Amino acid sequence: MVSVGPESLIVQAEITELGRVAAWAESLNETLQLPPSTAFAVQLCFEEAVSNVMRHGFVGAPGAGKDILLALERRGDTVIAAICDRGVAFDPLAMAPPAPAASIEDAVVGGQGIHLMRTFAQRMDYERRDGMNRLTLRFIVPGPLPDKAPLR
Repeated sequence: MVSVGPESLIVQAEITELGRVAAWAESLNETLQLPPSTAFAVQLCFEEAVSNVMRHGFVGAPGAGKDILLALERRGDTVIAAICDRGVAFDPLAMAPPAPAASIEDAVVGGQGIHLMRTFAQRMDYERRDGMNRLTLRFIVPGPLPDKAPLR
């Protein structure tokens, strides 16, 4: 059974930090022994969540304390990702899914981050405690495929 973590990173709430988030998440793929599908899901969700906090979480907030803490650990077949910040309270679970566009011309760029996280994570939890947002995402690491009988 694999049990690794937690690994963590603190970034500033600046869009230029997204590169650090991506590089950090990618570097943990081997450490946590993640298959490509899980690694992709984790990295995508981290980037979406952090991007949302950077763009919206500190609007009107004072200058100090604009850090975002990321943590990632693996417990057996589950990878747990946490995103914590002291931005404005925001519960992504309370957001309704976006309405599908009637046509490609009606499609809007953006606004799909929470939907993507719901799609790629097997579970999302949110809590606001002591002035801090905490979004926790869980991903199930698929087991090995069973051997197939040879075709005849």
